[in-house]
Amino acid sequence: MSASKTRTGRMIAPVLLGAFLIVGCTTAPVPLGQPGDLPKPVERAPSGGTSQGSSPGPDPAAVTRPAAPGPSLAASSWYWLGTIGPAEFVAPADPGNFNLEFLDGEQLAAQIDCNRGTSSWRQSGNTMRIGPLATTRMACPPGSEATRFGRQLGQVRSAVVVRGLLELGTEDAGTMVFARDPDWRLSSYDCPGGAPLQVATGGAQAVVRLRKDSWLLAQQTAGSGQRYAQGNAILIVRGPDANLIVGGKQIAGPCSKRR
Repeated sequence: MSASKTRTGRMIAPVLLGAFLIVGCTTAPVPLGQPGDLPKPVERAPSGGTSQGSSPGPDPAAVTRPAAPGPSLAASSWYWLGTIGPAEFVAPADPGNFNLEFLDGEQLAAQIDCNRGTSSWRQSGNTMRIGPLATTRMACPPGSEATRFGRQLGQVRSAVVVRGLLELGTEDAGTMVFARDPDWRLSSYDCPGGAPLQVATGGAQAVVRLRKDSWLLAQQTAGSGQRYAQGNAILIVRGPDANLIVGGKQIAGPCSKRR
């Protein structure tokens, strides 16, 4: 073999080896997944959302802000459990006497204790407006919350659904809380630090709300008082006092029940 052919062979060999390595190390491109292929995001508390403590990990029992799109309220019916304000708590004796039906066509039907009413409603995302109520004029029993209920509906500015409860935020009266079942009851507790603890109970469950965090808990057997738990969250209620424990740390309590 001549010297020129030998030199040519030496030049071609590295080129072929490099091409072989490039082909051998190349993998097929990974196709982009569709939105439905992505894992469902887990809602978490924003940084600093709970000043007295928060869940240390991705606890499935803890939930924070509702989803960005507003709740779909058309063709739904809700019973008023009460209204929680910064310093005031109001609850009807019987939530079954206070009902809202969000009808199609942005029409609203209301049971206001002993009276019936109609109005309109308009929703855009989490923004909510309820129009003036036209009601019957029967005199309700003494102590009825009918007047207060009607006035608060006119102040509604927002709507969110948290753990199956509808919360209508008002201009200055606080938050109106509604449930699908009239057998549910609502309590509010004043806690150290100023943030009220909201507890709705019914059907051996409790929906607990503290600031922007919420938990859906199941009732458990307790030696005294009431105990609800799920995941690393525990609510203990004894008499007028309530304590909320998350991740082994008491983040609210002792809290005193509002009268």
